[in-house]
Amino acid sequence: MRGHGDRAMDAEDPSAVLKDVLSTQRSIIKNTYGEEDAIYYHLEYVGVPRSYKWLNSNSCAKVWQQLEQTYNRGANDIWIFNVGDLKPMEVPLTFVLTLAWDARSLQMNQLQEFFYTFVEHTFHLGSAVSQQCSELLLKYDRLVALRKHEHIEPETFSLIHYGEAEDILRRWEELLSQAEELEKSIPAPMMPAYFQLILHPIKASCIYVALRVAQAKNQLFAVQRRNSANTWAYEALRLFEEDFNLSEEYHSLLNGKWNHIMRQPHYGYTQTWHAPSRDMISGLSFVQNRQDSNPVVGWIGVAVDGHPGIRPGLTNEESDRTHPSRRDLVAGVTLPPMEPYGPKSRYFEIYCRGTKSVSWTLTSTHRWLTLSPSSGTIQPKGGDERVKITVDWERVPSQLDDILLVDLRSSLGDYEQIHIPVSNRTVSADATGFVEADGHVSIYATSFINSPLSAYRILPFIGRTPTGGVALTAGTPVSHSEYLQYPFITFTPTAAATLILEFTLTLDTDTNLPITYDIQLDDGALASHRLVPQVEKPGKLPDGWQESVMDNIWTRRHSVDLSLPGLHKLRVRLQTENCVLEKIVVDLGGVRDSYLGPPESFFHQGKYR
Repeated sequence: MRGHGDRAMDAEDPSAVLKDVLSTQRSIIKNTYGEEDAIYYHLEYVGVPRSYKWLNSNSCAKVWQQLEQTYNRGANDIWIFNVGDLKPMEVPLTFVLTLAWDARSLQMNQLQEFFYTFVEHTFHLGSAVSQQCSELLLKYDRLVALRKHEHIEPETFSLIHYGEAEDILRRWEELLSQAEELEKSIPAPMMPAYFQLILHPIKASCIYVALRVAQAKNQLFAVQRRNSANTWAYEALRLFEEDFNLSEEYHSLLNGKWNHIMRQPHYGYTQTWHAPSRDMISGLSFVQNRQDSNPVVGWIGVAVDGHPGIRPGLTNEESDRTHPSRRDLVAGVTLPPMEPYGPKSRYFEIYCRGTKSVSWTLTSTHRWLTLSPSSGTIQPKGGDERVKITVDWERVPSQLDDILLVDLRSSLGDYEQIHIPVSNRTVSADATGFVEADGHVSIYATSFINSPLSAYRILPFIGRTPTGGVALTAGTPVSHSEYLQYPFITFTPTAAATLILEFTLTLDTDTNLPITYDIQLDDGALASHRLVPQVEKPGKLPDGWQESVMDNIWTRRHSVDLSLPGLHKLRVRLQTENCVLEKIVVDLGGVRDSYLGPPESFFHQGKYR
């Protein structure tokens, strides 16, 4: 049904060829199985940029949205799916068959109801346990929507910005804890099925993400010359073994009933799309913990929230026992700003880089600044100490905009100063909108304020944000006149701001109707944009597809002038049903590199609207 190498067919009439292929295929199926409506399915993938053939990494919400598009456009007779290995695909396969039987039987907001029905029919465990199982499956579906397992590397999720890697891992660990707790309520005869359908994919995914985060910590901490770098190297190796142990447990169930299933290697992709032939992890680093650091560097190190450090292993280089970091090294001990509308807390870590135990104390002259803990001892073979910083904003002087210094001293004579920018900004009482903090404004697309709108609907379980995405209501004409409105408030004047829009990944399916959207900022001109870059000819993939398909989003950037601080209004109009908006970020110069970007900003509800 495709040309050589999955390229376009070399035929005068590809449509006629395709019809002949389908007719022949149905004839073969009928001759073999006695009926022609048994269909061949596939929900895994072999090809660029990377194959994914291990666990189920399909987002049912995304599948629902795409199948609805096909059904609404007249594909209501035959749907064909490639499935490959059936064993890990029971859930998505059942989902698409449910829709194939009755495409209107499920709406996006009924995804958990589908999981509940699936569990009830599979396990017959009663409503309470089935409800808990359905919640686990829904949470799994939301997490795999972030990124497919095979596309996750140690550097994928940020360790130092927005608490991203730790937050994603925490979500997996909480899900695994819930699944293991529920396991206690599963009758023995149903245990293998529960393990295979629910517990195994959750545990395997948790191990996978935990291993990637362990690798990332090992690499970063080794560059910082932390003693704990070695701990994370050994943790990565432990998780690598645990991954294979879980595979062997799968194969041993029911006297080997599922032996050799789920044996797909999933670690060690190189520059090719081919799956690895054998699992492999690389890049582990070790620090010589029997060796002391150069005295000019000191016995302890400081790593601040939002910064990897200036130079390898030199957090406070050039400091002697009385002078802290200077010149270009200040950035390595300076935290992101603390503001009333930003994160409720920041942190920095104190770590050991020598062979002796070290006691340390922190002092600050500001009573409204809390450091927890403010003293402690780090051991050469112990863990690092994370210090949490909070501010009592009711006690902060009005309009304060300064950099506070916190003194760090150790029992071995180390001296460092941590720099904490504090800005006590205020918003007008009657202003309503998302408020800038840390040089950006971040808004989930579902947070538009002019609700209800007949032209739009919220797809609650699609995409990478916690609240889903926004799309046109089915049947809405391209010429509709409704806009999504997003008010936001800025403090930083800049004529070179960037408006970042994130959309669920898709492709143009009609050469005569490309996917487009309109944006308007304040009273500026209305501008229309294509979502998917135009291709040279049908069948070609657009520029940027290989990166975007792994990120699961199209990211579109537009330069905007925000020279005047204050209240602004962004208006967005989607013009195509196959366009799903997930997130909006206004970058005023402060957005940091990360996979998911900054979380949603604080929304200030004015007294008067």
